[in-house]
Amino acid sequence: MKLYGHPWSSNARRVQMLCEELKIPYSYETVDLMKGAQYSPAFQTINPNSKVPVIDDDGFVLWESQAIMRYLADKHKAATWYPTESKARAVVEQWLDWNQTRLAPEAGKIMFNMHFAGDKRNDQAIEDAKKWLLKILPVMDGVLIRQPYLCGERIMLADLAVATNMAYLEHCQYDLAPYPNIRRWYAALKARPSFAKTEPQT
Repeated sequence: MKLYGHPWSSNARRVQMLCEELKIPYSYETVDLMKGAQYSPAFQTINPNSKVPVIDDDGFVLWESQAIMRYLADKHKAATWYPTESKARAVVEQWLDWNQTRLAPEAGKIMFNMHFAGDKRNDQAIEDAKKWLLKILPVMDGVLIRQPYLCGERIMLADLAVATNMAYLEHCQYDLAPYPNIRRWYAALKARPSFAKTEPQT
């Protein structure tokens, strides 16, 4: 399987982490986002959205990181990561959706403007995102008071997906001191070999 990504893409990283966790053989094809390679006609034939990640699994092309994670977990029968029982799976889906619609947009705005926007940096966007995080992060911290991982007693797809956005906040030196349960959870994710293996080189 070929995985198209970029080291600084949180979306690509979560797919790569899952591949590492499930021991899925893959080759990594770096798409140079800094040089606009995602807009090349060749790449747009793979993903017309001009985004990473994309996988090519023996001719089956799929984009959108969390769809890829679901597909790989199902294909490789990783039920401990993506349960087949309806209620347990629904909880994973809940947190995947929360990650994509709540946490990811704000973490992405902060990361982009602080590290990649250059002279187009938008300080107001950073401040607005931080205000939203004051509403978003307590939800996560509150759940983690009573259980070690987002979906319960075991690490699952949602934890990997959320962890890559938390890594963005860490790179931006966002203060997680008010959220002791998130800090404990994030430390557990960072201790996993898949996290270290996929850490972008600064």
